[in-house]
Amino acid sequence: MDVFWYTLLGLLLAGYLALESLDFGVGMLMPFADEESERARMRRTIVPLFLANEVWLVAFGGLLFGALPVAEGELLQALRLPFLAVLCAWFLRDAALWFRTAHEGAGWRRTWDIVLAAASFVLAAGWGAVLGMLVRGLSIGSHGHAVAAVGDLFHPFTLLCACLAVVASLRQGSLFAARGLPEGSSPRAALGRVTRVSTPTLLLLPLLVAAFGVMATPAPAAVATIALLVCAAVYASDRVQATGRTGMALLLGAAPLVALPALVGAANGTTVLATRTGGSNLALSGAIADSASLTLLAVIVLPALVLVAAGQLWFWQVFTRAGVERP
Repeated sequence: MDVFWYTLLGLLLAGYLALESLDFGVGMLMPFADEESERARMRRTIVPLFLANEVWLVAFGGLLFGALPVAEGELLQALRLPFLAVLCAWFLRDAALWFRTAHEGAGWRRTWDIVLAAASFVLAAGWGAVLGMLVRGLSIGSHGHAVAAVGDLFHPFTLLCACLAVVASLRQGSLFAARGLPEGSSPRAALGRVTRVSTPTLLLLPLLVAAFGVMATPAPAAVATIALLVCAAVYASDRVQATGRTGMALLLGAAPLVALPALVGAANGTTVLATRTGGSNLALSGAIADSASLTLLAVIVLPALVLVAAGQLWFWQVFTRAGVERP
């Protein structure tokens, strides 16, 4: 059962990243729209969907606190600075989406467009970097506990994982924002260029992640296998998109984001928080909650997650249809 809860945490985080990649991508692309009408439409494609997507991050945090309370404290301690950057970007991204329409001034709206793009970039890159550091393993600080050192953050493997998350989000955002735009229109052509540039980049980045993963992770074969699966999914997404099936293309295009949490489990197994030296590792058996707490979670949380998933499907059906139909 311990592995079940750990896997469920990974699924919640993977679901959050897959859904939010659309919002990250649209946010990063917002300042590049030429007309105010184009920028307003791009905003409507992710409002209020981003609020529903954030439910999965809240569920992840709640389940981490309930099922792996020791791991929550250790992770927050070890990754406090990267998490602080991600948290600040989260607040600014949400503020930009709401505050943009608070005033009619062009300068006001352009300012919040820039904030939205910067915060969306930090969110995508931040999550990619955090998960990349967890895959590779953290340093050990002077206090004897795991810590994300500067060298961990700027290691090539970490930076490649951050780039993977950013480029994948840009591609997802360009596909999602282009839905419903007239064929041959200037905005759709611009978004199509983003898709065409990001697709070959996404075929290369997983291979680079695998190449560095062979040297930087304890499970090079698993990292390489996941990287090849990501390449196959991106290629299939491009082929499917060529036939006009955008929904399936978006589903397959989420593979790079889903792969990042999967890499953590594949590289470290049941070690929840790994270090490169092996000292101060936190094993799943030492991080899991007691059996009484897990029983309570099973009774309360699992049915709630089913209801939330059903609600999310309904929410997306309603608002994605509205986002396409509205002018």
